[in-house]
Amino acid sequence: MRMIHPLKDRVNRRRGVALVIVLLTLFALGGMAAIFSYSMKVETRLAMNTGNATELEWLARSGVELGKWILVQQDRIPSERGFHALNQFWAGGPGPLESADNPFAGMSLRDIEVGEGRITVEIEDTERFLNINTVSRNPALLDLALSRAGADATDSTIISSALADWMDRDDFPQAGNGAESEYYLGLDPPYRAKNGPIDDVRELLLVRGVSPQIFWGLDYRTTDLGTEPAALGSPLGSRDQPSPIGLVSIFGALSNGRVNINTARPEVISLLLGGNESLAGEILKIRSGYDGTDGTEDDQPARGGGDIPRLLGPAGPGFQQLFTTQSATFSIRVSVQLGPAKRAFNALIRRTGARDYQTLYFRQE
Repeated sequence: MRMIHPLKDRVNRRRGVALVIVLLTLFALGGMAAIFSYSMKVETRLAMNTGNATELEWLARSGVELGKWILVQQDRIPSERGFHALNQFWAGGPGPLESADNPFAGMSLRDIEVGEGRITVEIEDTERFLNINTVSRNPALLDLALSRAGADATDSTIISSALADWMDRDDFPQAGNGAESEYYLGLDPPYRAKNGPIDDVRELLLVRGVSPQIFWGLDYRTTDLGTEPAALGSPLGSRDQPSPIGLVSIFGALSNGRVNINTARPEVISLLLGGNESLAGEILKIRSGYDGTDGTEDDQPARGGGDIPRLLGPAGPGFQQLFTTQSATFSIRVSVQLGPAKRAFNALIRRTGARDYQTLYFRQE
């Protein structure tokens, strides 16, 4: 039998332990190096983004000015004066078919090269929505809109009273379900009632009774940044009973007060028609032309106030005054990229003259 010397055995064990210690040390150092490398990469990117912040903002401002120019040129096209519609260039449509009338020939609103950066411009009119500041004074229409958003009778009563308190000038709550600053200061975090008109539809999330489900619709999700829509409700007429949609798809805060029949969503048109979804569907069918799709060459939008009855059909005499064919307020979203840095900005502009648009606000998303 082979004998192992005790001293040699102890030496081998020590060598094994030392080897394990060396390996663990190398592993720890490797991990620290990887963490340090990642940290430096993140810090470098953050520094780059911070250094590019001013350039990114001015790229976005140039996109807003481009949007203004496009809207001014749109109003000067002879064949498209007097109306704004989804098949026009500003809205992402093909624009006028007659080349002589098309100042946008060869242009694109996506991935535009500006100096060393690139921008994408998206324009949407706010007259496609119901103005919450106007609707709040129409209890029947407000209740119908809240019901369409999935609010039950109790929710509607609470929200209607709280909304009135949010917008009135005093700090005295409505009887029963009102909510003024005293109520909101008891929340976590606390805040005060605005006591003024709504400037951003997202203010509704601060109003008592307006849950994320009611605001975003049933198809909402929760993220680290709060709640946001995962997908909009199904199109009108796709189910026997339309699925509830969020208030964000119905209301806007700043507009001329009337709804553009050429750009409005079907649920908004339906609400203005007293909830008549069948008639709203017929209006969209006429508006979208033979292919049944908005924003294409064969669209048949109303080309002026006198043409609105053609879309409304038998409902024309009673509802024509609620609609318009021209929009005056537009949201411009500009996505910018400069190297690896990316940002998105949003501006709201309003027409103040035939060739002038005023910027109401400009902010980073």
